[in-house]
Amino acid sequence: MVYKYETHLHTMQGSACGKVPGHDYIAKYIDLGFDGIFVTDHFFHGNCRPNRELPWEEWVNEYCQGYEDAAEEGYKRNFKVFFALEERFTLWDEWLVYGLDKQFMLAHPDMRKWTRAQWLDNTHAAGGCCVQCHPFRQAGYMSHVAPCLGVDGVEIANSGNLPEWDAMAVRYARKMLPDVFYSAGSDIHHTDARVGDQVFGVSFDAPLNSAADYARAVRANAPHGLLTSAGRLEPIGDDIPLEAPMTVLDRRCEPTALGVRDIF
Repeated sequence: MVYKYETHLHTMQGSACGKVPGHDYIAKYIDLGFDGIFVTDHFFHGNCRPNRELPWEEWVNEYCQGYEDAAEEGYKRNFKVFFALEERFTLWDEWLVYGLDKQFMLAHPDMRKWTRAQWLDNTHAAGGCCVQCHPFRQAGYMSHVAPCLGVDGVEIANSGNLPEWDAMAVRYARKMLPDVFYSAGSDIHHTDARVGDQVFGVSFDAPLNSAADYARAVRANAPHGLLTSAGRLEPIGDDIPLEAPMTVLDRRCEPTALGVRDIF
């Protein structure tokens, strides 16, 4: 049996760009034959919904409403809903972080100021993992790309991307990070936004019972499948369509002198 999971999803309660509350997603993903979802709302430096001027506890409580709303509906319908988050960094690269929870956030108000290296170290210490999402997205709001060699995984297929952006991610990951976990996700913001084979995700031969299960699978690069549209995982050819400036970060998240031909 194959168990299918959405890894990248936004609600209107946690993400300013989200269009529907968390509970709206449950029926959609049950109908699609999925076994669970991760709610990955934009965190403090991303496009988050809660006002950053709020006291930390209030901010966290508001931020988690989308996940909690989805989890309540999921519980009613025997459908798994897991917590995760998406954080943005100064060079417009964004990471999906799995394995932390609300109590962890309440106990770590300093996480608002963490560097990439601190995110890696502190997330690992808590049993979680960090996956760089859409590393070669060149949307108008992203002025720079910053592929990082220190992450636990790479999202090589994002259904909100143009196929050529994912093609670059595939070629980069296979050359530079051949032994890390590759993921796929829908980056969905509305229940009507992804239909048919536009709904991406990952699959396993055994069910996940917690976000910690997924984090362990990512860090171990456990066997898994990728749910994508046909042909989405084909790498780009020699004509690399990279138009944005790029900084490649090493395993300690420090800038390197690597260029396009080095990483592709």
